[in-house]
Amino acid sequence: MPKYHLEPLADLRKKKVEEATQALAEAVRKREAAARALRAAETRREAAARAASGVRTAELEALGRGDLQARDLARAHAWAARAAAEQEALAGVVRRAGDAEAKARDHEQQVRGALASRSADARVVTGHRERWNEEQRRGVEAREEEALSEAWRRQR
Repeated sequence: MPKYHLEPLADLRKKKVEEATQALAEAVRKREAAARALRAAETRREAAARAASGVRTAELEALGRGDLQARDLARAHAWAARAAAEQEALAGVVRRAGDAEAKARDHEQQVRGALASRSADARVVTGHRERWNEEQRRGVEAREEEALSEAWRRQR
């Protein structure tokens, strides 16, 4: 039986599918890393907010008891300004991590689409090869049948 004439194309399409699969795996790893970074940034922001809230609560209780003096209130005000700046910086980290995660998710979807396209291209060649092989098999069977028929006719 003759060799399939589009075998180099089939090999190329198979290689492209493998490359697209590897690219998708890398894109998934990057998206997962970006999602972990986002969760970590959110956790840091929430922990800082809880810590600041605890300090504010303690300060208000001390103020209510009359344990604070004017200089303590000035320090508390400065601390509150610094805590607000830290919260804003952490919010910026969370925003950037969210943007990076969204970008990674979009990239993963693009790579997933490329893999689907490459897989479809490979299936086209595979289907063609199967039809070609079937035609070749039928041709061989027809020739064998014809040869048997001729042999039978000669025997008579």
